[in-house]
Amino acid sequence: MAALANPFSTLPLQPATDIPASGKILATLENGDYVLPRFSPDARYLAFAHVVMQGNTELTEIQALDLKTLKVTTLLDTKGSLEFAVYKSFVAGFFWTDATTLKAGISDGDVNGVNLIFDVAAGKLVSKKPFSLADDAPESEEAPSPELTAAFPAMPPPVLANALANGFRAGEKKYVVQKNYWKQDNHVWLLDAGSKQLTKLVNIPEAWIYSLRGAFASGNAIIMLVAYGQEAWLARHAGGRLELLYRFTVKNYQQTALRVEHARGERVLFQVSTGPDYEKRENFLFVHDRSGLRRIRETAPIYDLDVDTEGRLLCLSLWKGNNRRLVVREWKDFR
Repeated sequence: MAALANPFSTLPLQPATDIPASGKILATLENGDYVLPRFSPDARYLAFAHVVMQGNTELTEIQALDLKTLKVTTLLDTKGSLEFAVYKSFVAGFFWTDATTLKAGISDGDVNGVNLIFDVAAGKLVSKKPFSLADDAPESEEAPSPELTAAFPAMPPPVLANALANGFRAGEKKYVVQKNYWKQDNHVWLLDAGSKQLTKLVNIPEAWIYSLRGAFASGNAIIMLVAYGQEAWLARHAGGRLELLYRFTVKNYQQTALRVEHARGERVLFQVSTGPDYEKRENFLFVHDRSGLRRIRETAPIYDLDVDTEGRLLCLSLWKGNNRRLVVREWKDFR
C-alpha cells in the first residue's frame, strides 16, 4: 500500500543537465584523509579536519589553509586530540565567529566533548570549554511566536512548534513543513505567515514520518527533498504543479539531507547527502535557477563540500580509495 501511495511514482522525471565543475584549481591536499572544509567569512582561510587512525582509534587534526600563501597550519595535532577522546575524537562541526576566529566542536565519541576556539591568523588555541550532549539536549520544542500562532489557528501550538522546528524556511515568513505529530497528517505544507495561508504541496503516506529532508525557494518555485526507505526524490512545486527533478538511492532516509550552499536571486547552489557521515556515501552538488536543474559532475564521488560567502570559491572533499582529498577551485557556473 505504501508503494502504491508513493506520490512520486507516477510523475515523469524531468530532464536534468550534467555539467562539469569548472574554474582554476587553486590547491589540492591528498596526503591524508580530509573532511569538513569550511571557508572563513572573507575566504582568506579554509579550515578542515584531518582524520588520523592510531591503531583502532580515530583521532583528528584541525588544520587551516591560508589561501594567499597556500601554507597549511596545524591548530590541533593528534596528541592534543587524544586528550579529548573516549572512544574516538572527531570534529562535530566548525563555525567561524569572524574572519580569523574559528570555533570547533570536538566530540569524544561518547556523550561529551569540548568547544575549542582558535586564532587562526596566530595559529594558536585561545580557549576551550567542555560540553555534554545530554545536558544540551532540549527538553521540549520552543513555543511558536504569537504572530505564527495567530496566523495558523487551526494548528495546535505543539503541532506548529514541532513542524517549524523540523521544517525549512522558504522565503520571507514562509516555511515548508511536515507536522510529524500524533493524530496529524504527514503531508508537506507551505505555511505563508504573511498571507496566513496553508498550501498542501505533496500528499504524503501516513508511514512516511519525517520524510521531508530539506526545502528552499527559487523564485516562485519550492524545491524539496523527500525520502523514505532507501529512496529519495528531489521535487519542484510551482504554479500548483508538482514535478520530479531527480531520484536517488540512499542509505538511511532520516539521515539524508539537503543543504543550501549559496543563493543569489533565483540561482541556488545546494548539495544533497545520501546517508550518515560515518558511512561511505556520496553527496550530490546541484545548481537550480529559472533554466532548471543542473548537476555538477566531478571525476570522483563527493563526500562533502563548501562554498565561500561570495560564491566564488568551491572546496570539494572527494573520495580517493578509502581516503578523502581536498580540491579548492574557483567556482564558475556554466549557463
